Amino acid sequence: MKLLRREQYPEIQWKNGRGSARLLAVSPPGAAFDAIDWQVSRPEIARDGPFSTFPGIDRQFMLVDGKGLTLRLRTDPDGPAFERSITNPLEPFAFRGEWDVECLLHEGPVQVFNVMTRRGRAGARLEIVEASAGRPVAKAAGETLLVYVARGPVAAWGRWGKATLAADDAILIDESGAAEIAIAPTDDRAGRLVAVRLHVEDA
Repeated sequence: MKLLRREQYPEIQWKNGRGSARLLAVSPPGAAFDAIDWQVSRPEIARDGPFSTFPGIDRQFMLVDGKGLTLRLRTDPDGPAFERSITNPLEPFAFRGEWDVECLLHEGPVQVFNVMTRRGRAGARLEIVEASAGRPVAKAAGETLLVYVARGPVAAWGRWGKATLAADDAILIDESGAAEIAIAPTDDRAGRLVAVRLHVEDA
């Protein structure tokens, strides 16, 4: 188990150079955009503009903080656009990295949670976990589990020991076998988590 603290996330520049994100985890470690199997990051979007394009990449994207945004998407550069308004925190929206995407902010900057996987090579399943009392979060053999704390603090423990995580911290469990952690709030507010289950196909 690896504890990922928000103050330790490295800053990475967007592929198109129009902003930056905090990198939670990437596979293979240190991989550039054109070589990732998967990547989990926490971008801040501070202005309207186009998203970077990522041919062959599937994206899952959700609002963490802020008033929301509208995505204007084209599946074909010459085809019609459609829009998706994103105003509710932690509601995933999936789209393809090669689509043309324009972002329009509603009322100022937003913080978002972004998961990218290489199509045909890797995949990710996102689960929103409400922790009003102690509950387990299990990892199957062969998958990597990243648990992101959207609302905290929470306590997490397993056979590795116990830790307290603040909002924007995360836990990464990348051992090959099955594993389980328990999560519980540390005060009278329920914790809210994003469990990201990642898998990579054998080459």
